Amino acid sequence: MLYEIYVVATSMLAQFAETAPYWASGLVLGSLISVYLSAGIADRMSGLSGVGVVGRGASVCVAAVLGVVSPLCMYGTIPVIAALGKKGVPQHLLAAFMISSVLLNPNLFLLGFVLGAHIALARLGLALLAGVLAGAGVLVFRKSPLFSFERFDPKDKGKKRLLPDLLKAFRITAPYLLLGITITALFNRYIPPHWVSAMFGARQGIGVLFAASLSIPLYACGGGIIPLIRAWLFAGMGYGDALAFMIAGPATKITNLAAVKMILGAKNFVLYLAYAIGFAVAVGLIVEIMF
Repeated sequence: MLYEIYVVATSMLAQFAETAPYWASGLVLGSLISVYLSAGIADRMSGLSGVGVVGRGASVCVAAVLGVVSPLCMYGTIPVIAALGKKGVPQHLLAAFMISSVLLNPNLFLLGFVLGAHIALARLGLALLAGVLAGAGVLVFRKSPLFSFERFDPKDKGKKRLLPDLLKAFRITAPYLLLGITITALFNRYIPPHWVSAMFGARQGIGVLFAASLSIPLYACGGGIIPLIRAWLFAGMGYGDALAFMIAGPATKITNLAAVKMILGAKNFVLYLAYAIGFAVAVGLIVEIMF
């Protein structure tokens, strides 16, 4: 019994040593952006007003980039979107901003390097692509309003300070990171690698669907799930499966869904879910076919 505890604890320490630098860097970067650049991001969104096909396309791309750069959780992003919507920012730009913000932020981007630079950069590119496609889709196909801010009254919480913001980010993410590391250590010790190969690699495409479905109940925090995905990759999980999991997971996380539901009606909320899960599965299948 003591030996088993020792083995699991040693595995946890090793994972923490590998993950901590990226986690800490992400916390610091996210807090710096949140405190010093959030107002600038909102102002830049307010100033987007592309004219013509090229101008509108460029504006959608910029909105997606600003969504990825935004370090706020969805409950922090929703007030920003509501405020921007009331200022007259077009809804296709809000859609691009929201989708990219849901899928990635600076902290998660840096944490992604634990899985390898190629996966971190692929996740960045896919978050931007998802935002751009969402914005373009709303611009081209959506005639009626997508968002509704009638019952939403964003409140100004005053000027942010760096240390309290950093401590808040630490309090939110640390328990999930510890939980993820603990689950991963138990997985490494007690789950045979061939089980993972059987789950994700038995048939091309089935693993992607399974990964996207599995992310819905399992994804609680991006930082906490990274160690587990890393262990799954070593055990035989495909890159397409991993990317499908990391796209569908944040898009369908319970807290994110609750926040998004605040500004979307029932019909639009269903469209959001269909788009997010469909995009995750499509990306996973394409990656699996290509690699």
